[in-house]
Amino acid sequence: MTKKPRPLSNVVNNGDQLGHLARMLRKQQALLDQIRQSLPLPLRPHCIHARIDGNRLVLHTDSPVWATRLRFYAPQIFAVVKHQAPKLGKLDVRIFMPQNIRPGRRPLGSLPDKTAALVSQLAESIDDQAIRAALKRLSGTPDN
Repeated sequence: MTKKPRPLSNVVNNGDQLGHLARMLRKQQALLDQIRQSLPLPLRPHCIHARIDGNRLVLHTDSPVWATRLRFYAPQIFAVVKHQAPKLGKLDVRIFMPQNIRPGRRPLGSLPDKTAALVSQLAESIDDQAIRAALKRLSGTPDN
């Protein structure tokens, strides 16, 4: 006798782990909606996640500028959520930027493009092969 597969909604809503995660997500979404309602209109879409962690309220935003603005509204935010977490004492604002829009970071020790080009040009004028090779490595260009 084969078992009939259960609908995914049953697993998500009634399963132990998935059900717990779904309930937590709904609770966090309700908290976020409540917090957004207390914020000025321009700030609302930039508050992208909210959760309570012990005595801390953790908010996520999409840029450092909006994080600073959110911190100014801490008293209003605490007033809105005090009934859910009466021992709330600290606000943490974290910045979440999707990977595809994060500013590029150079590995430590790499040179800016203009500087690397100048070092490479300098290397071309050096007769000593060891120094020339070292400058080429420094500039990130292959030694001919």
